[in-house]
Amino acid sequence: MDLSLLLDTHSPRDTKEYHLYDKTKDNPTLPYHYYSNHFDTLQDVTNKLLEWFSQYKRALPWREARSAYRVWISEIMLQQTQVKTVIPYFERWLTRFPTVQDVANAPLDDVLKHWEGLGYYRRAKNLHKSAQIITREHNGVVPADYATLLTLPGIGSYTAAAIASFVTNEAVIAVDGNVKRVAARLFMLRGNVSEKKVKEKLELLLPRDKAGVFNEALIELGALVCTPLAPDCSVCPLSAKCMAFQAGRVPEFPEKVPRKRVPHVARFALVDVREDAVFLRQRAEDEMLGGLWGFVLVDKAPAPAQRLTEVKHAYTHFRLTVTPVITRVTAGIDGQYVPVTALAGLALSTLDRKVLTLLEAQGLIRLQA
Repeated sequence: MDLSLLLDTHSPRDTKEYHLYDKTKDNPTLPYHYYSNHFDTLQDVTNKLLEWFSQYKRALPWREARSAYRVWISEIMLQQTQVKTVIPYFERWLTRFPTVQDVANAPLDDVLKHWEGLGYYRRAKNLHKSAQIITREHNGVVPADYATLLTLPGIGSYTAAAIASFVTNEAVIAVDGNVKRVAARLFMLRGNVSEKKVKEKLELLLPRDKAGVFNEALIELGALVCTPLAPDCSVCPLSAKCMAFQAGRVPEFPEKVPRKRVPHVARFALVDVREDAVFLRQRAEDEMLGGLWGFVLVDKAPAPAQRLTEVKHAYTHFRLTVTPVITRVTAGIDGQYVPVTALAGLALSTLDRKVLTLLEAQGLIRLQA
């Protein structure tokens, strides 16, 4: 099959359509674009991908004893986070919260504590909210159909499609960053590679009876072979029909989209240590990092105050530099003194953990192992 006939509409290449006849039937199938060369049918392209996945897929804990709950938790954790980082978090989570009811019944502080270090804490809060909805409205059974999943907080089109296809084989295409990259190179998609555009292309390849494994195979291909910076086209099962590979232009796809400048924010962290206790506050639910404990951040450093080494942390949409300052918190500031011995049990952001580590290095506190 020649995937050039499925090129993006911006391409100058010919996109003439033909009927593709199924040799086992007298009547033509749906009007697919005609393909030639190494593959005789669209099914052959899909088969190459599925055969590769069957042989090279990774052994991952969420692929064992598969359920909607396990897939849901893993997919939320995997957002913006590498697989090797997620595995221990996933295993600890399942030990503490083996069922969705366990998540629903747990205090939010406990949920956030078990999420600590993964970042993007809104994901954990939405998990908690969704677990309560599932327990209340779905008899404690995680939905596994695309439409219902989309009604739950924190579940978008990709996550809903992943759960629905992996668990019930619902014929929906799951489009994440890996899939977009594979499709961009396979079809030489120009400009912004939208989810809609990718779905239109992959719809032709989707096997209705194996939607889940097809989605997983594409994701795995993007993660292991068709990587962003060093794709290994020599072992790719689709390289013979990859438009970018055949044109010698793999590094050009996906095309670079100009990134917006990431703003930088500077703040001061008020550090008040008294009798082996540190002054912290629990952030309000509607704040960034809501529900987590941390130092009080202010725009201006109080005077007089001893400044410590800056601590830097990058978030999705901005970079933050915090300068800890040794001071005495004045009356009226929201917060409380937390014993150093209790810090290990609190849910704190990575930034605040960095500040605590700095204070220990300065000899101001001694953290518990």
